[in-house]
Amino acid sequence: MCPGCGGRYPEISGPTHSYMTSSPGCWKAYGDLLAREYSDTALFRSVHRLTVDAYALQHPGDLTDRRCSQSVSLHYTSLYLVFEKGWANEKATDAIKALASRKFEEITKDIPKFSVTLADVLREGEQRHEVAVRTWARHSFDVWKDLFPMAQRLVSEL
Repeated sequence: MCPGCGGRYPEISGPTHSYMTSSPGCWKAYGDLLAREYSDTALFRSVHRLTVDAYALQHPGDLTDRRCSQSVSLHYTSLYLVFEKGWANEKATDAIKALASRKFEEITKDIPKFSVTLADVLREGEQRHEVAVRTWARHSFDVWKDLFPMAQRLVSEL
């Protein structure tokens, strides 16, 4: 089981992200999912932003690490822009790039538990990839709902 998202993946040896918490099996599965999106331009445009945000929110790492708090803040804000403001993925990407240079407060809440993970997206297969990613991203956004005021504040600074 992945210590980040709680999903079940093959137990393998291998690399993981430098500061996000994941199992090697989950990290490999994420790479496989990214390869699927990179090989299909339409799929990439429609959900890649959501994929990156959902994965980052479900594998936050040690929130006392500045990089981890910044990552969660930015990826949550990206989903806030897409889901709450109706922004296109590209515009949300530009916004979080603009916000990335600011100083972020440490996130002090407990890391939530997730009931929809990357493993669920993979089980849906290529035919339902887009729907599955949107469901996964929405779940990730909803589970971190305590960050909603922070996202509103960040967006007001744009």
